[in-house]
Amino acid sequence: MRVTSHNLPSLRDHNSPTVTVFCAVWHKQPNKLELLKSHLDNLKQQSIPVEPCYIFDNGDTAPDWLNAPWHSFSKPLTIYEAWAAGVALTRTRYVMNLNMDDRLATDAVELMLNGLRSQNASLIGGEWIIDFDHAFQTERFSSSDVQPTKFAPDWPPIPLSDGEQLRLGSGTSERGTFGPATLWDLERTERWYPSYFGNREPILSIGDGIFWKYLLSNGHKLVRLSRVIGRYYSSPDAQAEFKPHNDNETLRLHGVHKVSFAQQVSASQGDTHSKPKSVDVTLPAPRSAVETHSQALAVQYLAMFGRRAQVHSSA
Repeated sequence: MRVTSHNLPSLRDHNSPTVTVFCAVWHKQPNKLELLKSHLDNLKQQSIPVEPCYIFDNGDTAPDWLNAPWHSFSKPLTIYEAWAAGVALTRTRYVMNLNMDDRLATDAVELMLNGLRSQNASLIGGEWIIDFDHAFQTERFSSSDVQPTKFAPDWPPIPLSDGEQLRLGSGTSERGTFGPATLWDLERTERWYPSYFGNREPILSIGDGIFWKYLLSNGHKLVRLSRVIGRYYSSPDAQAEFKPHNDNETLRLHGVHKVSFAQQVSASQGDTHSKPKSVDVTLPAPRSAVETHSQALAVQYLAMFGRRAQVHSSA
């Protein structure tokens, strides 16, 4: 697999943003260009400067008008491989993910960054309004109080019949998650994001949950803002979290691979911020010394999930 990098800003710019917001641009994404345009506009509307980072896959390339850093991988990527690539390729201390079809309040990044710093935390999440159509994706909106919103535990979410705004429950702890997008401090978490299970199968739908539990198990402080900082688009027919998968069972059996796609990208890149270049990216090699470490990590994850540790050797 190869990756090419484009529109990389100079490292000598002392006024560069302190937060990178990365986004996976799936090559089969419906309405891809329209979503990409409104996504970039949303990031440009933030109350503090942010550095966008777009990850394309399967050799896909950005349109000429995308005046933001972007990277293209020659083969298809899972959502968490793309996120891991974003972690590896960011130039800033703070990083955040934002899906193609979700949008942030104009003051969201500033609020989350201030909250992360003031609470001396490693990761922060907030509250989200759930929307079921695309109209909000071109709207400009500020953060708001959660009080007028309503929580319902249904998953996939179901629109409320009374016209009230449905909240996700991530910022209020009702759902137990931290949100579809979170902001974290790479100096604390390092450049790692779960990409594969211990048997080297890709993680398809629970990577963010694994990441949060990994941080908590290693003593990191994770916090929430009980304030609406974004809008989340729900479409069970299109989103990975609603599609059939065996992630939970594979996690139970094999744990998580210590090697992340972020490490593979970082190792292949070297100093790629000086100019665009094309480099090779390799995946975890089978039956390497890392397998021994992944066995121990599997036990840790199984214990975290409250199940009896049954580690299956891949040898």
